Amino acid sequence: MTLRLRLFVLVAGVIIFATSGVTAVALWREVVRGQELLAREGSAIAASVGSQASRWLGAQGAEPGGQEALQIAMDRLLAAGPFDRCWVVDRTGRLVACASRTGEACPDGVPPSVFEPVHGPLDALDRLIHPEGIVAGAPVLREGELVGAVRVDYQHEEVVGSARRLAYGVAAIAAFWIALGHALAAVLLRAITRPLTAVIRAADTLAEEGGVQLPVPADRELAELVSAVNRMSRRLEERRVENQRLIESLERRVAEKTREVLRADRLATLGGIAAGFAHELGNSLNVVRGYNSVVLRELPQGHPNRPDLEAIRREVTRAAGLLERFLVFARARSVHPQVQPIEPVLREAVEVVGPAAADARVETEVHVEPGLPPVRADAELLRQAFLNLCVNAVQAMQPGGGRLVVTARREGGGVRVDFADTGPGMDAGTRQRVFEPFFTTKANGTGLGLAIVRQAAEAHLGTVDVESEPGRGSTFHVRLPGAEEAAA
Repeated sequence: MTLRLRLFVLVAGVIIFATSGVTAVALWREVVRGQELLAREGSAIAASVGSQASRWLGAQGAEPGGQEALQIAMDRLLAAGPFDRCWVVDRTGRLVACASRTGEACPDGVPPSVFEPVHGPLDALDRLIHPEGIVAGAPVLREGELVGAVRVDYQHEEVVGSARRLAYGVAAIAAFWIALGHALAAVLLRAITRPLTAVIRAADTLAEEGGVQLPVPADRELAELVSAVNRMSRRLEERRVENQRLIESLERRVAEKTREVLRADRLATLGGIAAGFAHELGNSLNVVRGYNSVVLRELPQGHPNRPDLEAIRREVTRAAGLLERFLVFARARSVHPQVQPIEPVLREAVEVVGPAAADARVETEVHVEPGLPPVRADAELLRQAFLNLCVNAVQAMQPGGGRLVVTARREGGGVRVDFADTGPGMDAGTRQRVFEPFFTTKANGTGLGLAIVRQAAEAHLGTVDVESEPGRGSTFHVRLPGAEEAAA
């Protein structure tokens, strides 16, 4: 839909809404006024007839000959007034006499279509469309006692005739003003949209060619628009040069990233080959270790080759352990988490390291804050991470011994586990690299224990970090989200 059409529809809607509202309010007032007057007039006519009908109605119903007399009175009332029906009922609501112009029967008792005044313009319009007369009435009293009632039903044309005539006149006037308003709106919108169309065509040319300068019109608003288009034209050429430079830069960066991705793929392939090679090498080392054990078992204790075989067994065992840790780190097995408390897993890891800690003269303590939230964790993987931290702490405090304090506490919606030792601590350079694979400060270390700890923490959507200073021990913090937080 074009702008011109939208503006035309908007103006037309406003005109039609305004004229329709005025028409509806005028009709509503006319219908209400006319119907109130007719209701009062009908009640007065029924009351005048009711005084005559009291001679022919009694407490037990119509008097002898009263039904015929009342029928004649109803016929005269129907012929004299603008009514569709006139009728009389006794005090029990039973029909006594009825006169109908349309042939419609008169009801017993209270008529079902008792007139209700309109409450709004829509009700008034509905009365004009759907026929509904006004039923008025008055009681029939005889010696102060209620003996019946007279009812009259006005014709529909009498009720809404004047309002319909008013509606025709108002509709004709409204149609004239609507047509005139639409004609003026079309002329006005054409004068507005013609210059805009010219600007749009010039803007299309600007987008295709660039550097187009439009003549500035005399109209103030359009002059501002054209000036803005001219400024955009000047900036467009500058942006084109800048975009060309950015495109060239992006192409260089994409080429570099492509080379990096290819390099990463090659490294991933080499990593898979290395893992397979390590597995096969481990099998060979197990064979060597087995034959070495057989030879040691058969050699006597004082044989001169026995120390050499003992050295082979130590180095083979060390190499096999290194390969096993490398495979554990490289395979990064899938996690099978379950919602569970962290305390049993933590205490089991500390208990497992207990004998080694006792041999190294290291005291262990475990403190668990009550009411910790459950975690969503793989118990085996988490236990291995906690055990690695405990083993590292015990080894760091050898040979002099020390103290290992393990504390679990709430942190936000999750859990934080601290492993604090009284070992020699670490300098800044060691702290930065302590979680890197194959980085170690131990003579016989593999450098994979803390790398596996970080891998396990990240697999549980957690983190691990360390606080340490030389001579003041080290504290490792493992943060794990609660079960609800991890699920979210």
